[in-house]
Amino acid sequence: MAQHSLALRLMKMFFHLEPFWHQSPRTGRFIQCMKVRYPFHHEALKGFLSELGVRYAPVSGYSFIVVPAGSDPEAFAKDLKQKVWAFLNANPGKTREGGVQGPPEKVARSNAAAQRDERPSPKAAVGKAPQPQSLSRPLQFAAMLQRLSPEQALVLQRYLQMLTLKRYSPQTIQTYRSAFVYFLDWCGHRQPLDLSNQDILDYMALCIEHGAISESYQNIIINAIKFYYEKVEGKPRTIYVIPRPKRYEPLPKVLDKEEIRKMIQGTTNLKHRCLLLLLYGSGLRLGEVLNLLPRDVDRTRGVLHIKRAKGKKDRDVPIHPVLIDLLAQQMIAGQHLTWVFEGNTPGEPYSDRSVQNVVKQAAARAGITRPVTAHMLRHSYATHLMEDGIDLRIIQTNLGHASIKTTEIYTHVTRQLKPRSPLDDILGVV
Repeated sequence: MAQHSLALRLMKMFFHLEPFWHQSPRTGRFIQCMKVRYPFHHEALKGFLSELGVRYAPVSGYSFIVVPAGSDPEAFAKDLKQKVWAFLNANPGKTREGGVQGPPEKVARSNAAAQRDERPSPKAAVGKAPQPQSLSRPLQFAAMLQRLSPEQALVLQRYLQMLTLKRYSPQTIQTYRSAFVYFLDWCGHRQPLDLSNQDILDYMALCIEHGAISESYQNIIINAIKFYYEKVEGKPRTIYVIPRPKRYEPLPKVLDKEEIRKMIQGTTNLKHRCLLLLLYGSGLRLGEVLNLLPRDVDRTRGVLHIKRAKGKKDRDVPIHPVLIDLLAQQMIAGQHLTWVFEGNTPGEPYSDRSVQNVVKQAAARAGITRPVTAHMLRHSYATHLMEDGIDLRIIQTNLGHASIKTTEIYTHVTRQLKPRSPLDDILGVV
């Protein structure tokens, strides 16, 4: 029963309803709907939601329900949540196999632990370090949530609450939550406050030796653990000293101007063409492009107002006059009401995956065989400005870098700064 009540509380924490408007392709009318999000496959709940009218949109990749005409959306959402909570209370552990779903070894281990009403010991977890690629698998994550003790569930609630109060971004909250749940699962019967500094070092070593994690993901784990001790529990930094790995700093990958010209010229779709022009012409990050609102385009001053970018900082970025006109045309053509770039559903921003596909397809049409990403256009923007002699401070401001050292990395890939080769004399090259 304790396992069931725990799973119930955690599922309530991550069950969300998100309102949006959908335009019917047949009638053109706008219909109010709600996205229904829940973190793992509970077969009985899925069937119950289907009976209530929840449908899955395979193209968009989410479940939704239509709000009845004339209904108050808030009242409708409240009523739907009450029905779901009532159903979960009546069916706390009802899944496809009568236990936790997931890979066979995790199902067997989790069901056995539930029958014995005991937790696997931390020693039993040796050799089974967190796998970062499994974080996107909701079934495996759900099994870990169900293995948490009631005390650990309260720790997780306080952890998520502090992340929310400190106004961390949703993506950061999700990343920290996943890393911290893996850490709690490894703790076994022990509470995080009962661990010594050596215990935490042992966990980090286990992740590195058996988890095949990158340097960047190792830093994420460290940040997630330190956030708990320092921000949630108020412990001083000196209590838990966790060494950080030496960061791998690859050189930015850039495209030639001719390659970018072919990518843009080979793209005829107006929206896609504007995306390429904006990513390269203003050097924006992908998230900054997707978060643009029509009012952020300042035609009079010829700038884009970038709001709450990386580090929650605002900045103004110059934009070409031709691109301003193209953006206005594509917003009118797409009947965009909220965002500069919207998806098929009105009021929803364009997805980052769609933008990456646009860039990938444009590169293929241009005959570029190596992998190309949206961020490479930003790297190319900075590199080409530097090659054209633009002051480094101006490039730093346009890119939104907090430190000039971040911008200086482009000096390593700028053509004109490469030294003359001594082979020029030996081979007689003028």
